[in-house]
Amino acid sequence: MVVVKCVGKHHFYLEKVVMPKELFWFEAPREARLELWKMSPQGQMLDIRANVSDYSIENDPITESAYAS
Repeated sequence: MVVVKCVGKHHFYLEKVVMPKELFWFEAPREARLELWKMSPQGQMLDIRANVSDYSIENDPITESAYAS
């Protein structure tokens, strides 16, 4: 499982636990930052930190996915 965290302007905040094989779609401001945290024996570990626009499907087709494992 992974924890999705997204923070943007004007008090935008989203946090969700995503289970393996679960699809999670959400809307966020284009300038927001996205973090994917994986679970490890020591606790949560930051796996991906990126701009939401890097994963946007608004204009570009998806070429890469981040899966919960």
